[in-house]
Amino acid sequence: VFAGRARLVAELLGEIDRFRTIPPSGAFYAFPEVARCFGLTSPAGRTIDSSGAFAEGLLEEAEVAVVSGEDFGEVARDHIRLSFACGEDQIRRGVGRIAEWVASLR
Repeated sequence: VFAGRARLVAELLGEIDRFRTIPPSGAFYAFPEVARCFGLTSPAGRTIDSSGAFAEGLLEEAEVAVVSGEDFGEVARDHIRLSFACGEDQIRRGVGRIAEWVASLR
């Protein structure tokens, strides 16, 4: 079941133009790079200058919770971590919200 969810989340995240995603290979987390969103501004006027700012904006503006890669050290600072330990409908809705919010960045 989790292997199928991993494939699904990798496919959906891979469709987000500003993300660089490597398919998850273990556990139940995806870890996309979001650096191509840095320097952009959210609909609410937040400057996205780090994965922390990305995660905060996504939570406050799109109601999707992810963890900043900054919490995992220097090598991960341009990434976010999101769990796919939920049903496929929740994955589709959550990644859909992420994709819409990322597309709205200017």
